[in-house]
Order: sequence, then C-alpha cells, then structure tokens
Amino acid sequence: MKKIFIIALAALVGFTANAQEKKESSSSKGFSFGAGPALSMPIGSFGTTHSFGYGVELQGTYHASESFEAFAQLGWSNFSIKSAYGGGSQSLIPVLVGGRYVSGGFTAGAGIGFGSFSKGGGSGFAYSPQIGYNFDKFNLNLHYTALSAKGGGSIGYIGLKGYYNF
Repeated sequence: MKKIFIIALAALVGFTANAQEKKESSSSKGFSFGAGPALSMPIGSFGTTHSFGYGVELQGTYHASESFEAFAQLGWSNFSIKSAYGGGSQSLIPVLVGGRYVSGGFTAGAGIGFGSFSKGGGSGFAYSPQIGYNFDKFNLNLHYTALSAKGGGSIGYIGLKGYYNF
C-alpha cells in the first residue's frame, strides 16, 4: 500500500510541476492540479454498518483536448461506524486514474484503481463513474465509488468532490 501511495504522490507532484510551467487555463491543453474536500454517503450493505464520510482529495489533470481530459486522483476519507457495530471510524484511501469527456463546463467519465481500508477492512479494485462541472478555477464532481470486497461483493458509496485548481 505504501508503494502505491508513494507512486500516486509522485505522479501528482509531477502534475503540479508541469502545471506551474504551463500558463494555460484549465480548458486548454496542459496540466492542472487541484485539491479540495470530499463528502460521502455509504450505500447498500456498507450503509448498514457505516454512516457519513468526509475527507480530502488531490487531483492531477491532463487536458488533452477541448473535449477530453485524463486524471489521477488520490484521496483520504473517514467514515463513521454506526454504534450498533462498535462505533468509531474507518479510513479509506482510494487511488484512481481515468478519463472524462468535457463539453463546455459539463464533464462525464470514470476512474479505476485501488482502494484500501484501515482497521482490517481490506483493499481491492476500485471503480468510480463521475459527472461534474468545471467552473473557472473550481471543479465539482458527483460520483459513485465501489471497491471489491473480501469474499466477493462490493462496498459502495456516493459522494461529492470539490477541487480548487492551482
């Protein structure tokens, strides 16, 4: 897990360095870097044992054209465990890469990657379809994220991410 975190962090630092060299806007070709809050709500069986989640996300974006961008996202979210299941909290670190279609400010796409839970929650393949809107310096994304669970099945949540672009 540490190796994946270090690789993702190095990629985001690379995006940042390139974004600083480029003086282009987020709607033109080049790199940009963003960071911001993430709010989540567990659904399905995950929603039975956990409640509201909050966290932070980092995103590096390569604006390949006016209608397509590739991204890498690294996050940390903390979910509350319901008192009937012991209380406390459990953290999740998702690492995703993906692409999205851009039309005006509207975006639609998906990411795939890896997610790891604290407290013996396991880790596994993650996927995340996303829709959003790019404002001048701010991106807002609505997403569904699911991770493959131990012994089959999946753990899923919906959420809202906001990125301020540097």
